Amino acid sequence: MRFFDELRGSAGHDEPVSQPGPGATDNDDPTATTVNTTLLQQVLDDASAEIDGYLGGRFTLPLTDPPEVLNRVASDIAMYRLQALRPLHDISDARQRYEDAIAMLSKVAAGELTLGIAADGNETAISPVAEIIQGPERVFSRGTLKGF
Repeated sequence: MRFFDELRGSAGHDEPVSQPGPGATDNDDPTATTVNTTLLQQVLDDASAEIDGYLGGRFTLPLTDPPEVLNRVASDIAMYRLQALRPLHDISDARQRYEDAIAMLSKVAAGELTLGIAADGNETAISPVAEIIQGPERVFSRGTLKGF
């Protein structure tokens, strides 16, 4: 499932990715700034597939209206995959974002974190009914403690 149509900058700004790197540009020129759209599409598809792998056990895919947080997670995963093509000293921030994204997806897959949607992909309804719990009769009361 595609969680976004255009990869945005790693800092969350609106500029599309145009960072040069090995294999990232159309002519493999390290000074070029045109994006290899085939590579970019592959990275975006890989990020979406990785997210689907985590969510597939808990939700019916494709999600009809994926939460915005999944767009950010998908962007972080795709950016990491693009940064992995660059020299290692440039990858630390992207690696941290990737590890955070995977940790969040693992929590969603384990049921420890919710996306606010039901297993069928629709938003969960909040129940108007209050939960009532009833326990056994009191052992100690004013009557049983009389005289102490």
